[in-house]
Amino acid sequence: MAYVGKGAPLFSLFERQFNEAKISFNSLGKSLKSKKALELEGKLIFLNIYLNLLSKVHFKEEKLKFELFGPFKTICKGLKRIHHFKMVSDAFYIEKSRMDMEYNSYEKYLIAEKKELYKEVYEGLLFSSPDIWEPLYTGADHYSKEIQPLMINTATTQLINEEIEYCGSNGDSHLDSQAIKEILEGLRIIIAVENITIAIGLNPLFTGAIHGEIKELCQVLNKWHQNHLFAQYLSSFLSEKDQAGTKYLELVKNIKSNKQRLTKEVAGHCKYTFAKLLS
Repeated sequence: MAYVGKGAPLFSLFERQFNEAKISFNSLGKSLKSKKALELEGKLIFLNIYLNLLSKVHFKEEKLKFELFGPFKTICKGLKRIHHFKMVSDAFYIEKSRMDMEYNSYEKYLIAEKKELYKEVYEGLLFSSPDIWEPLYTGADHYSKEIQPLMINTATTQLINEEIEYCGSNGDSHLDSQAIKEILEGLRIIIAVENITIAIGLNPLFTGAIHGEIKELCQVLNKWHQNHLFAQYLSSFLSEKDQAGTKYLELVKNIKSNKQRLTKEVAGHCKYTFAKLLS
């Protein structure tokens, strides 16, 4: 294992998340539950970011992260769909309670969508090869050895600066849906890399105050993303109907109003936060 600074061993960070990911994966093979699916997704996202960081250290190994994590891409895609469905479902029931209305046909639509989605993802998990785990573990172990503090510090700074530059360029331009989603993904990477830096005993790139502002921006971005997904699902449902009822038109109106409000909020937070990150 590679010990860096006074913190935890570098590879132990990967190893812990890896072992927890395998436990979650095995439990999902028995029954597919949203909570466990989201837990596994979070673990795999961390493992992928860790490999991304290693690829910055071993920059001559251009295919490192793709070869080791490639077999998990399909699994991640399925788990992400479940995560998105849960966000949509939560948004719907919050809005339903707020408006104090019944949307029986849409609820039936969501139930049918969930059944089909979970069946598809569950089968994908069952038929995924158990042989994909060992190469991921041994590869990460191999590339984590003999990494010096300066190497990690350089790699984390490079990775974070790349994400800030890319997210910042999106923040300065017109904030369309794709740009907002990319900013959210970039900030998640920045937070994860900073957490790795702190865990192994190195100084983070940003102060606690800046991290607080990043967290606030992520919260707004998550609200925007949830509303965006809700709009997509509802649009798909309504496209199958000859005519939408008044209550559904009112629901669409509320979603659009929320999107306008949240987009303005995101734009304001992005301008403020990235001005500090890029200074």
